[in-house]
Amino acid sequence: MTTGPIRELWRQRDLLASLVVRDLRARYAGSSAGLLWAVLNPLIQLTILTTVFSLVLQIRLGGPSGVPFAVTLAWGFLPWLALQEGLAKATTALVDGGVLVRRMAFRPEIVVVQPVLAAVAQELVGLGLLVAVMPLLGEAAAPSVVFCVIPLTIQVALGIGIGWILGVLHVYLRDTAQVVVAALQAWFYLTPIVYTLDIAPEGLRGFLSLNPMCGIVEGFRVLAVGGPTPWGALAYSAGWALMALFAGAAAIERGRSEIPDLV
Repeated sequence: MTTGPIRELWRQRDLLASLVVRDLRARYAGSSAGLLWAVLNPLIQLTILTTVFSLVLQIRLGGPSGVPFAVTLAWGFLPWLALQEGLAKATTALVDGGVLVRRMAFRPEIVVVQPVLAAVAQELVGLGLLVAVMPLLGEAAAPSVVFCVIPLTIQVALGIGIGWILGVLHVYLRDTAQVVVAALQAWFYLTPIVYTLDIAPEGLRGFLSLNPMCGIVEGFRVLAVGGPTPWGALAYSAGWALMALFAGAAAIERGRSEIPDLV
C-alpha cells in the first residue's frame, strides 16, 4: 500500500492549515457576515428540509427517545454537507489549481485535500453552534457528544480518500465533475439524513447499511443525544474510509508524474 501522500499530509500540515485559512478568508472576503455564512447557509437548508419533511409530509424521526426532528436532521445533515462540498471541490481542485501544481510545484495531494478540510472547518463551526442551541430545540447534548470526534475522523479520512481518487480521475476525464454532482444527489437520499435507518422499509435496511456514510451519520446522532453507540457500523465505515484513503494515495502516486502536464 502506498502511504507517501498520507505521510506528506502530516509533513505539510502547517502549509495545509495556511491554505485552509486562506481559502476561508477569500471565500468570505468583503462579506459583512463573514464566517457566519458558514452557519447561515446550512441553517437555511435545514429550515427548508425541516419544514418540508416535518410539517408538510409530517415525517417523525424522533424515535423512542423523542428527539426533535430538527436535532435528528441537523446531526445527519451537517456532516453530509461537509462531505458533499469537500468532494465536489476536491474533484476539480487539480484542474482549477493547475497553476499551483505546475508553476509553484505544490504536491497534488495537498491541493486536493485543502477543500476537504475547509469544508470540515465549516462543519465544526456549525456543529459547535448546534450543541449550544440544542437545549432551545428541546434536547440538550449528551456528555458523549465529545466522542463525535470518532465519526468525524472517519468522515475526514473517507473524504480525503475519495477526493484523491476523484481529483486524479478528473484530470484524465473532465466529465467526472458532472458525474459526481449526480452521484452525490443519489448518495444523499441513500444516506439516513432526512430519515433514520429504523423507519426505512425492512427489506432496504441491509442495503442502506452498506453505505459507509450510514454508520458515520448514525454515530454522530447517537453520540450527540445519547444511546448505545453503533460500534459495528462505525467500524464498517472506518474500514471503507481506510480503503478509500489507501486507494486514493495510490491514485495520486500513480498520476504524480503526469498531473502537472495535464492540468
